Amino acid sequence: MSNTNHMQERVASYYTATANKADSYPRLQGNEVADVCVVGAGFTGLATALNLAERGYSVAIVEANRVGWGASGRNGGQLICDFSGAERFRKQYGETVADLMWDLKWRGNDIIFDWVDKYQIDCDLKPGYIETALKPRHLRYFEDTQKELQQRNFAYEYSILDRDETRS
Repeated sequence: MSNTNHMQERVASYYTATANKADSYPRLQGNEVADVCVVGAGFTGLATALNLAERGYSVAIVEANRVGWGASGRNGGQLICDFSGAERFRKQYGETVADLMWDLKWRGNDIIFDWVDKYQIDCDLKPGYIETALKPRHLRYFEDTQKELQQRNFAYEYSILDRDETRS
């Protein structure tokens, strides 16, 4: 680990180009006391710190560079939730585990929307993303997903677009 006295700037990314403002925080000096110290101010570190603080813990966050400097600042900021192997979970562990996995994969999005509202976070949060089918089996997957969304009374809009709609 480098022992430099300067803070590295963020890499060029969509996040960096569209961030609302560049906050600067003071270097840690002297002694600080907290119930928990979280190392790293990316998505996981900040979410951990916020969850702990909401539960009454005093939390200190230590970051070597800037908030969101690493992998958290190198993405496009999309809230996309899915994981491979969902059907395998269903077959191997049954409907109860499949239902739990379903809830978990969408809960993260709900948490983000709740935090943005609760803490009045000044960001450009917009729902929605697009996935494209490159092969007929991809389209079948989207159709199966749409059926499951309908069966589970999914709260958000989900549409399958044809080629012309996608192009426009």
